[in-house]
Amino acid sequence: MKLKNYVYCALDFSDLNQTLNFTDKVCKHIGGVKVGLEFFVKYGIEGVLKIKNFGIPVFLDLKLHDIPNTVKNTTENIIKIKPQLLTIHLTGGSEMIKQVCKIKEDTKIIGVTMLTSLDRNDLKAFGVEIPESKFVESLTSLGMRSGIDGVVSSPLELTKLKKKFGNSLTYVTPGIRLNKDIKNDQKRVSSPGQAVLDGSSLLVVGRPITMSRNPIKSIEEIIENIRESLESRN
Repeated sequence: MKLKNYVYCALDFSDLNQTLNFTDKVCKHIGGVKVGLEFFVKYGIEGVLKIKNFGIPVFLDLKLHDIPNTVKNTTENIIKIKPQLLTIHLTGGSEMIKQVCKIKEDTKIIGVTMLTSLDRNDLKAFGVEIPESKFVESLTSLGMRSGIDGVVSSPLELTKLKKKFGNSLTYVTPGIRLNKDIKNDQKRVSSPGQAVLDGSSLLVVGRPITMSRNPIKSIEEIIENIRESLESRN
């Protein structure tokens, strides 16, 4: 049985040609690519379409967050290019989420709960006294009631979310590192295999692939880590 390719590579490059060349190199080895705000602001819809020309699913990670009408109008323009997934901040509130979900067509709307660069101390600085896991669960519940298709959360909240919300959501997991990798600015991280065992639907991996001397080998190591974890469970 062929293993599902969980790996979506975060194309965190500022140069268009570098992005396209790298996509060409890895597109046959991954499940999709994630394109972020920096790229989108610089190259816009035309830049995303050039990536889509490789025939690979595009996860557009813009983390939209504004008043409902502004986010709705922005989304209307974005879904014309049919990204597979689009992120919005769930802290934008129920009305903003509902407005987006009404017009999503075939694009999956993925809610951002708590950025993986944040931790409990950051929440306290915001005046939020509940633990990270409760904060993430609360936002996920809001998102589900408002019509989202999935949620982004760190690997550390994944088990609780999967237990509470089951298979009704797509679980997008950043903060993925093999043991040998540096954490960079991600505070809440996990191995690929463990994240899949915990219920992840899709793994976002950036620097362990894009900064690797051998990106294809790094992708293969990630996929092998997933395979070994699933086999050990069985």
